[in-house]
Amino acid sequence: MRSKALLLAAALAGCASGDPSIRPDLAPLAAEARLSGGGERAAAAWWRAFGDPDLAALVEQALRSNPDLAVAAARVSEARAALVAVDADLLPRLDAQLALASRRLSNQTGQNFPGMPRRTDVGSAGVQLSWEIDLWGRASDRSAAALGDAEAAAFRAAAAEVSLAASVARSWFAVRLAREELACLRGEFASRLEDAGLTERQAAAGVVDGDALAAARLAAAQAKADELDAVRRLGAAENALRVLVGLPAGSPLPGALPDTAAPAVLARQPAFGAGLPSELLLARPDLRAAARALDAALAREGSARAEFYPRLMLVGDAGWSADPASRVGKPGSGFWGLTPSLSVPIFDASRNQAGLEVAQARVDQAAAEWRKAVLEAFREVDDALVDLREIAVQEDLAARVVAAVGERLANAEARLKAGLADRLEVEAARRDTLLARRTHAGYAWQRRQAAVRLAAATGGGFPAGE
Repeated sequence: MRSKALLLAAALAGCASGDPSIRPDLAPLAAEARLSGGGERAAAAWWRAFGDPDLAALVEQALRSNPDLAVAAARVSEARAALVAVDADLLPRLDAQLALASRRLSNQTGQNFPGMPRRTDVGSAGVQLSWEIDLWGRASDRSAAALGDAEAAAFRAAAAEVSLAASVARSWFAVRLAREELACLRGEFASRLEDAGLTERQAAAGVVDGDALAAARLAAAQAKADELDAVRRLGAAENALRVLVGLPAGSPLPGALPDTAAPAVLARQPAFGAGLPSELLLARPDLRAAARALDAALAREGSARAEFYPRLMLVGDAGWSADPASRVGKPGSGFWGLTPSLSVPIFDASRNQAGLEVAQARVDQAAAEWRKAVLEAFREVDDALVDLREIAVQEDLAARVVAAVGERLANAEARLKAGLADRLEVEAARRDTLLARRTHAGYAWQRRQAAVRLAAATGGGFPAGE
């Protein structure tokens, strides 16, 4: 009998199209990757490496208050609860049962025989056991799929934390850059306004004509428009940061507008590296989430294949039953029953085959998404490395320009005191200094944002062993 059942199972297995899918190996892909730099990747709490206490406070507040993290945590709880529910299918189910059936027969039917009571009250109490024997791994594959879903949800939550910390850091640096630009543009407007006043007095004295005065006033108006644009950009950057941190609109943020008369204050530039390409597969939680999603899809394919095999169910019950119900539990009222059953799929209108094809298609999707995520991760790391290298050169050149125009401004002010230059020359040098400072600030904060992108692209300090 057993050999016949096995032969039948083998014949049914032949109805499933194709061989089981195989998990692709992306290790050779990582071995072929060539990054533009090496070094140690960012460690946990990497944002502290910038030496900015305001940044550290904002990131930690965001990790406590951001609603996206709350959503991710709820999804992890949901996946874990689903895993517990699916694991229950591997174990027998035992239910307690208590029933009372009361019935009264009609006099107008042939069921009412002389001497037979018209009313019966049957009481029963007992337990019922049901258990599907997992011969072909159907339930265990579903459990493995649910475990993959739960682990993928946990890795996605970790990836959300990495992404949030990086977004807060980039937004904070964008705020600091916007503040620097606004301070410089306000200085430029003040300088243009001073120019317009000087030109107006010169025009009144007949030293310059009306065209020069009109040009000075136009330049002042344009400078004011640029300042207002900077105010708008700063407001947008601050509001974006507030959303990430979980603050309502208008809430105060740390820091203030910088003083353009003092040297620019920048965050420290950390020396983050890329690590080895092979480490990236375990260092980034989003890649590990994609890998576990693929494992879950493979397990579901196995469960779909098991639908072609027979099902073995074991159902049993035991307890007491009596009429009248008051004799439940008395000697002679006990009963038990055990019913093994074997069901074999014969005709299901291609339902099982369609389910298997759906599962196979989802495996292909998950495999393609995993490979795409790995390739995208390598690209993000290399882009950040290139940006760090090239922007460092630009920042250095911009710093030299700031030093040069600062020296020019100092010389112009010295000549003004000696009576060898006029105020217009000094204001022109001041505006050049402010423009150079804005340019340098742009490169400096872009470079620090590139460091943030590199930290996130290499896993954001996520422990690869967990």
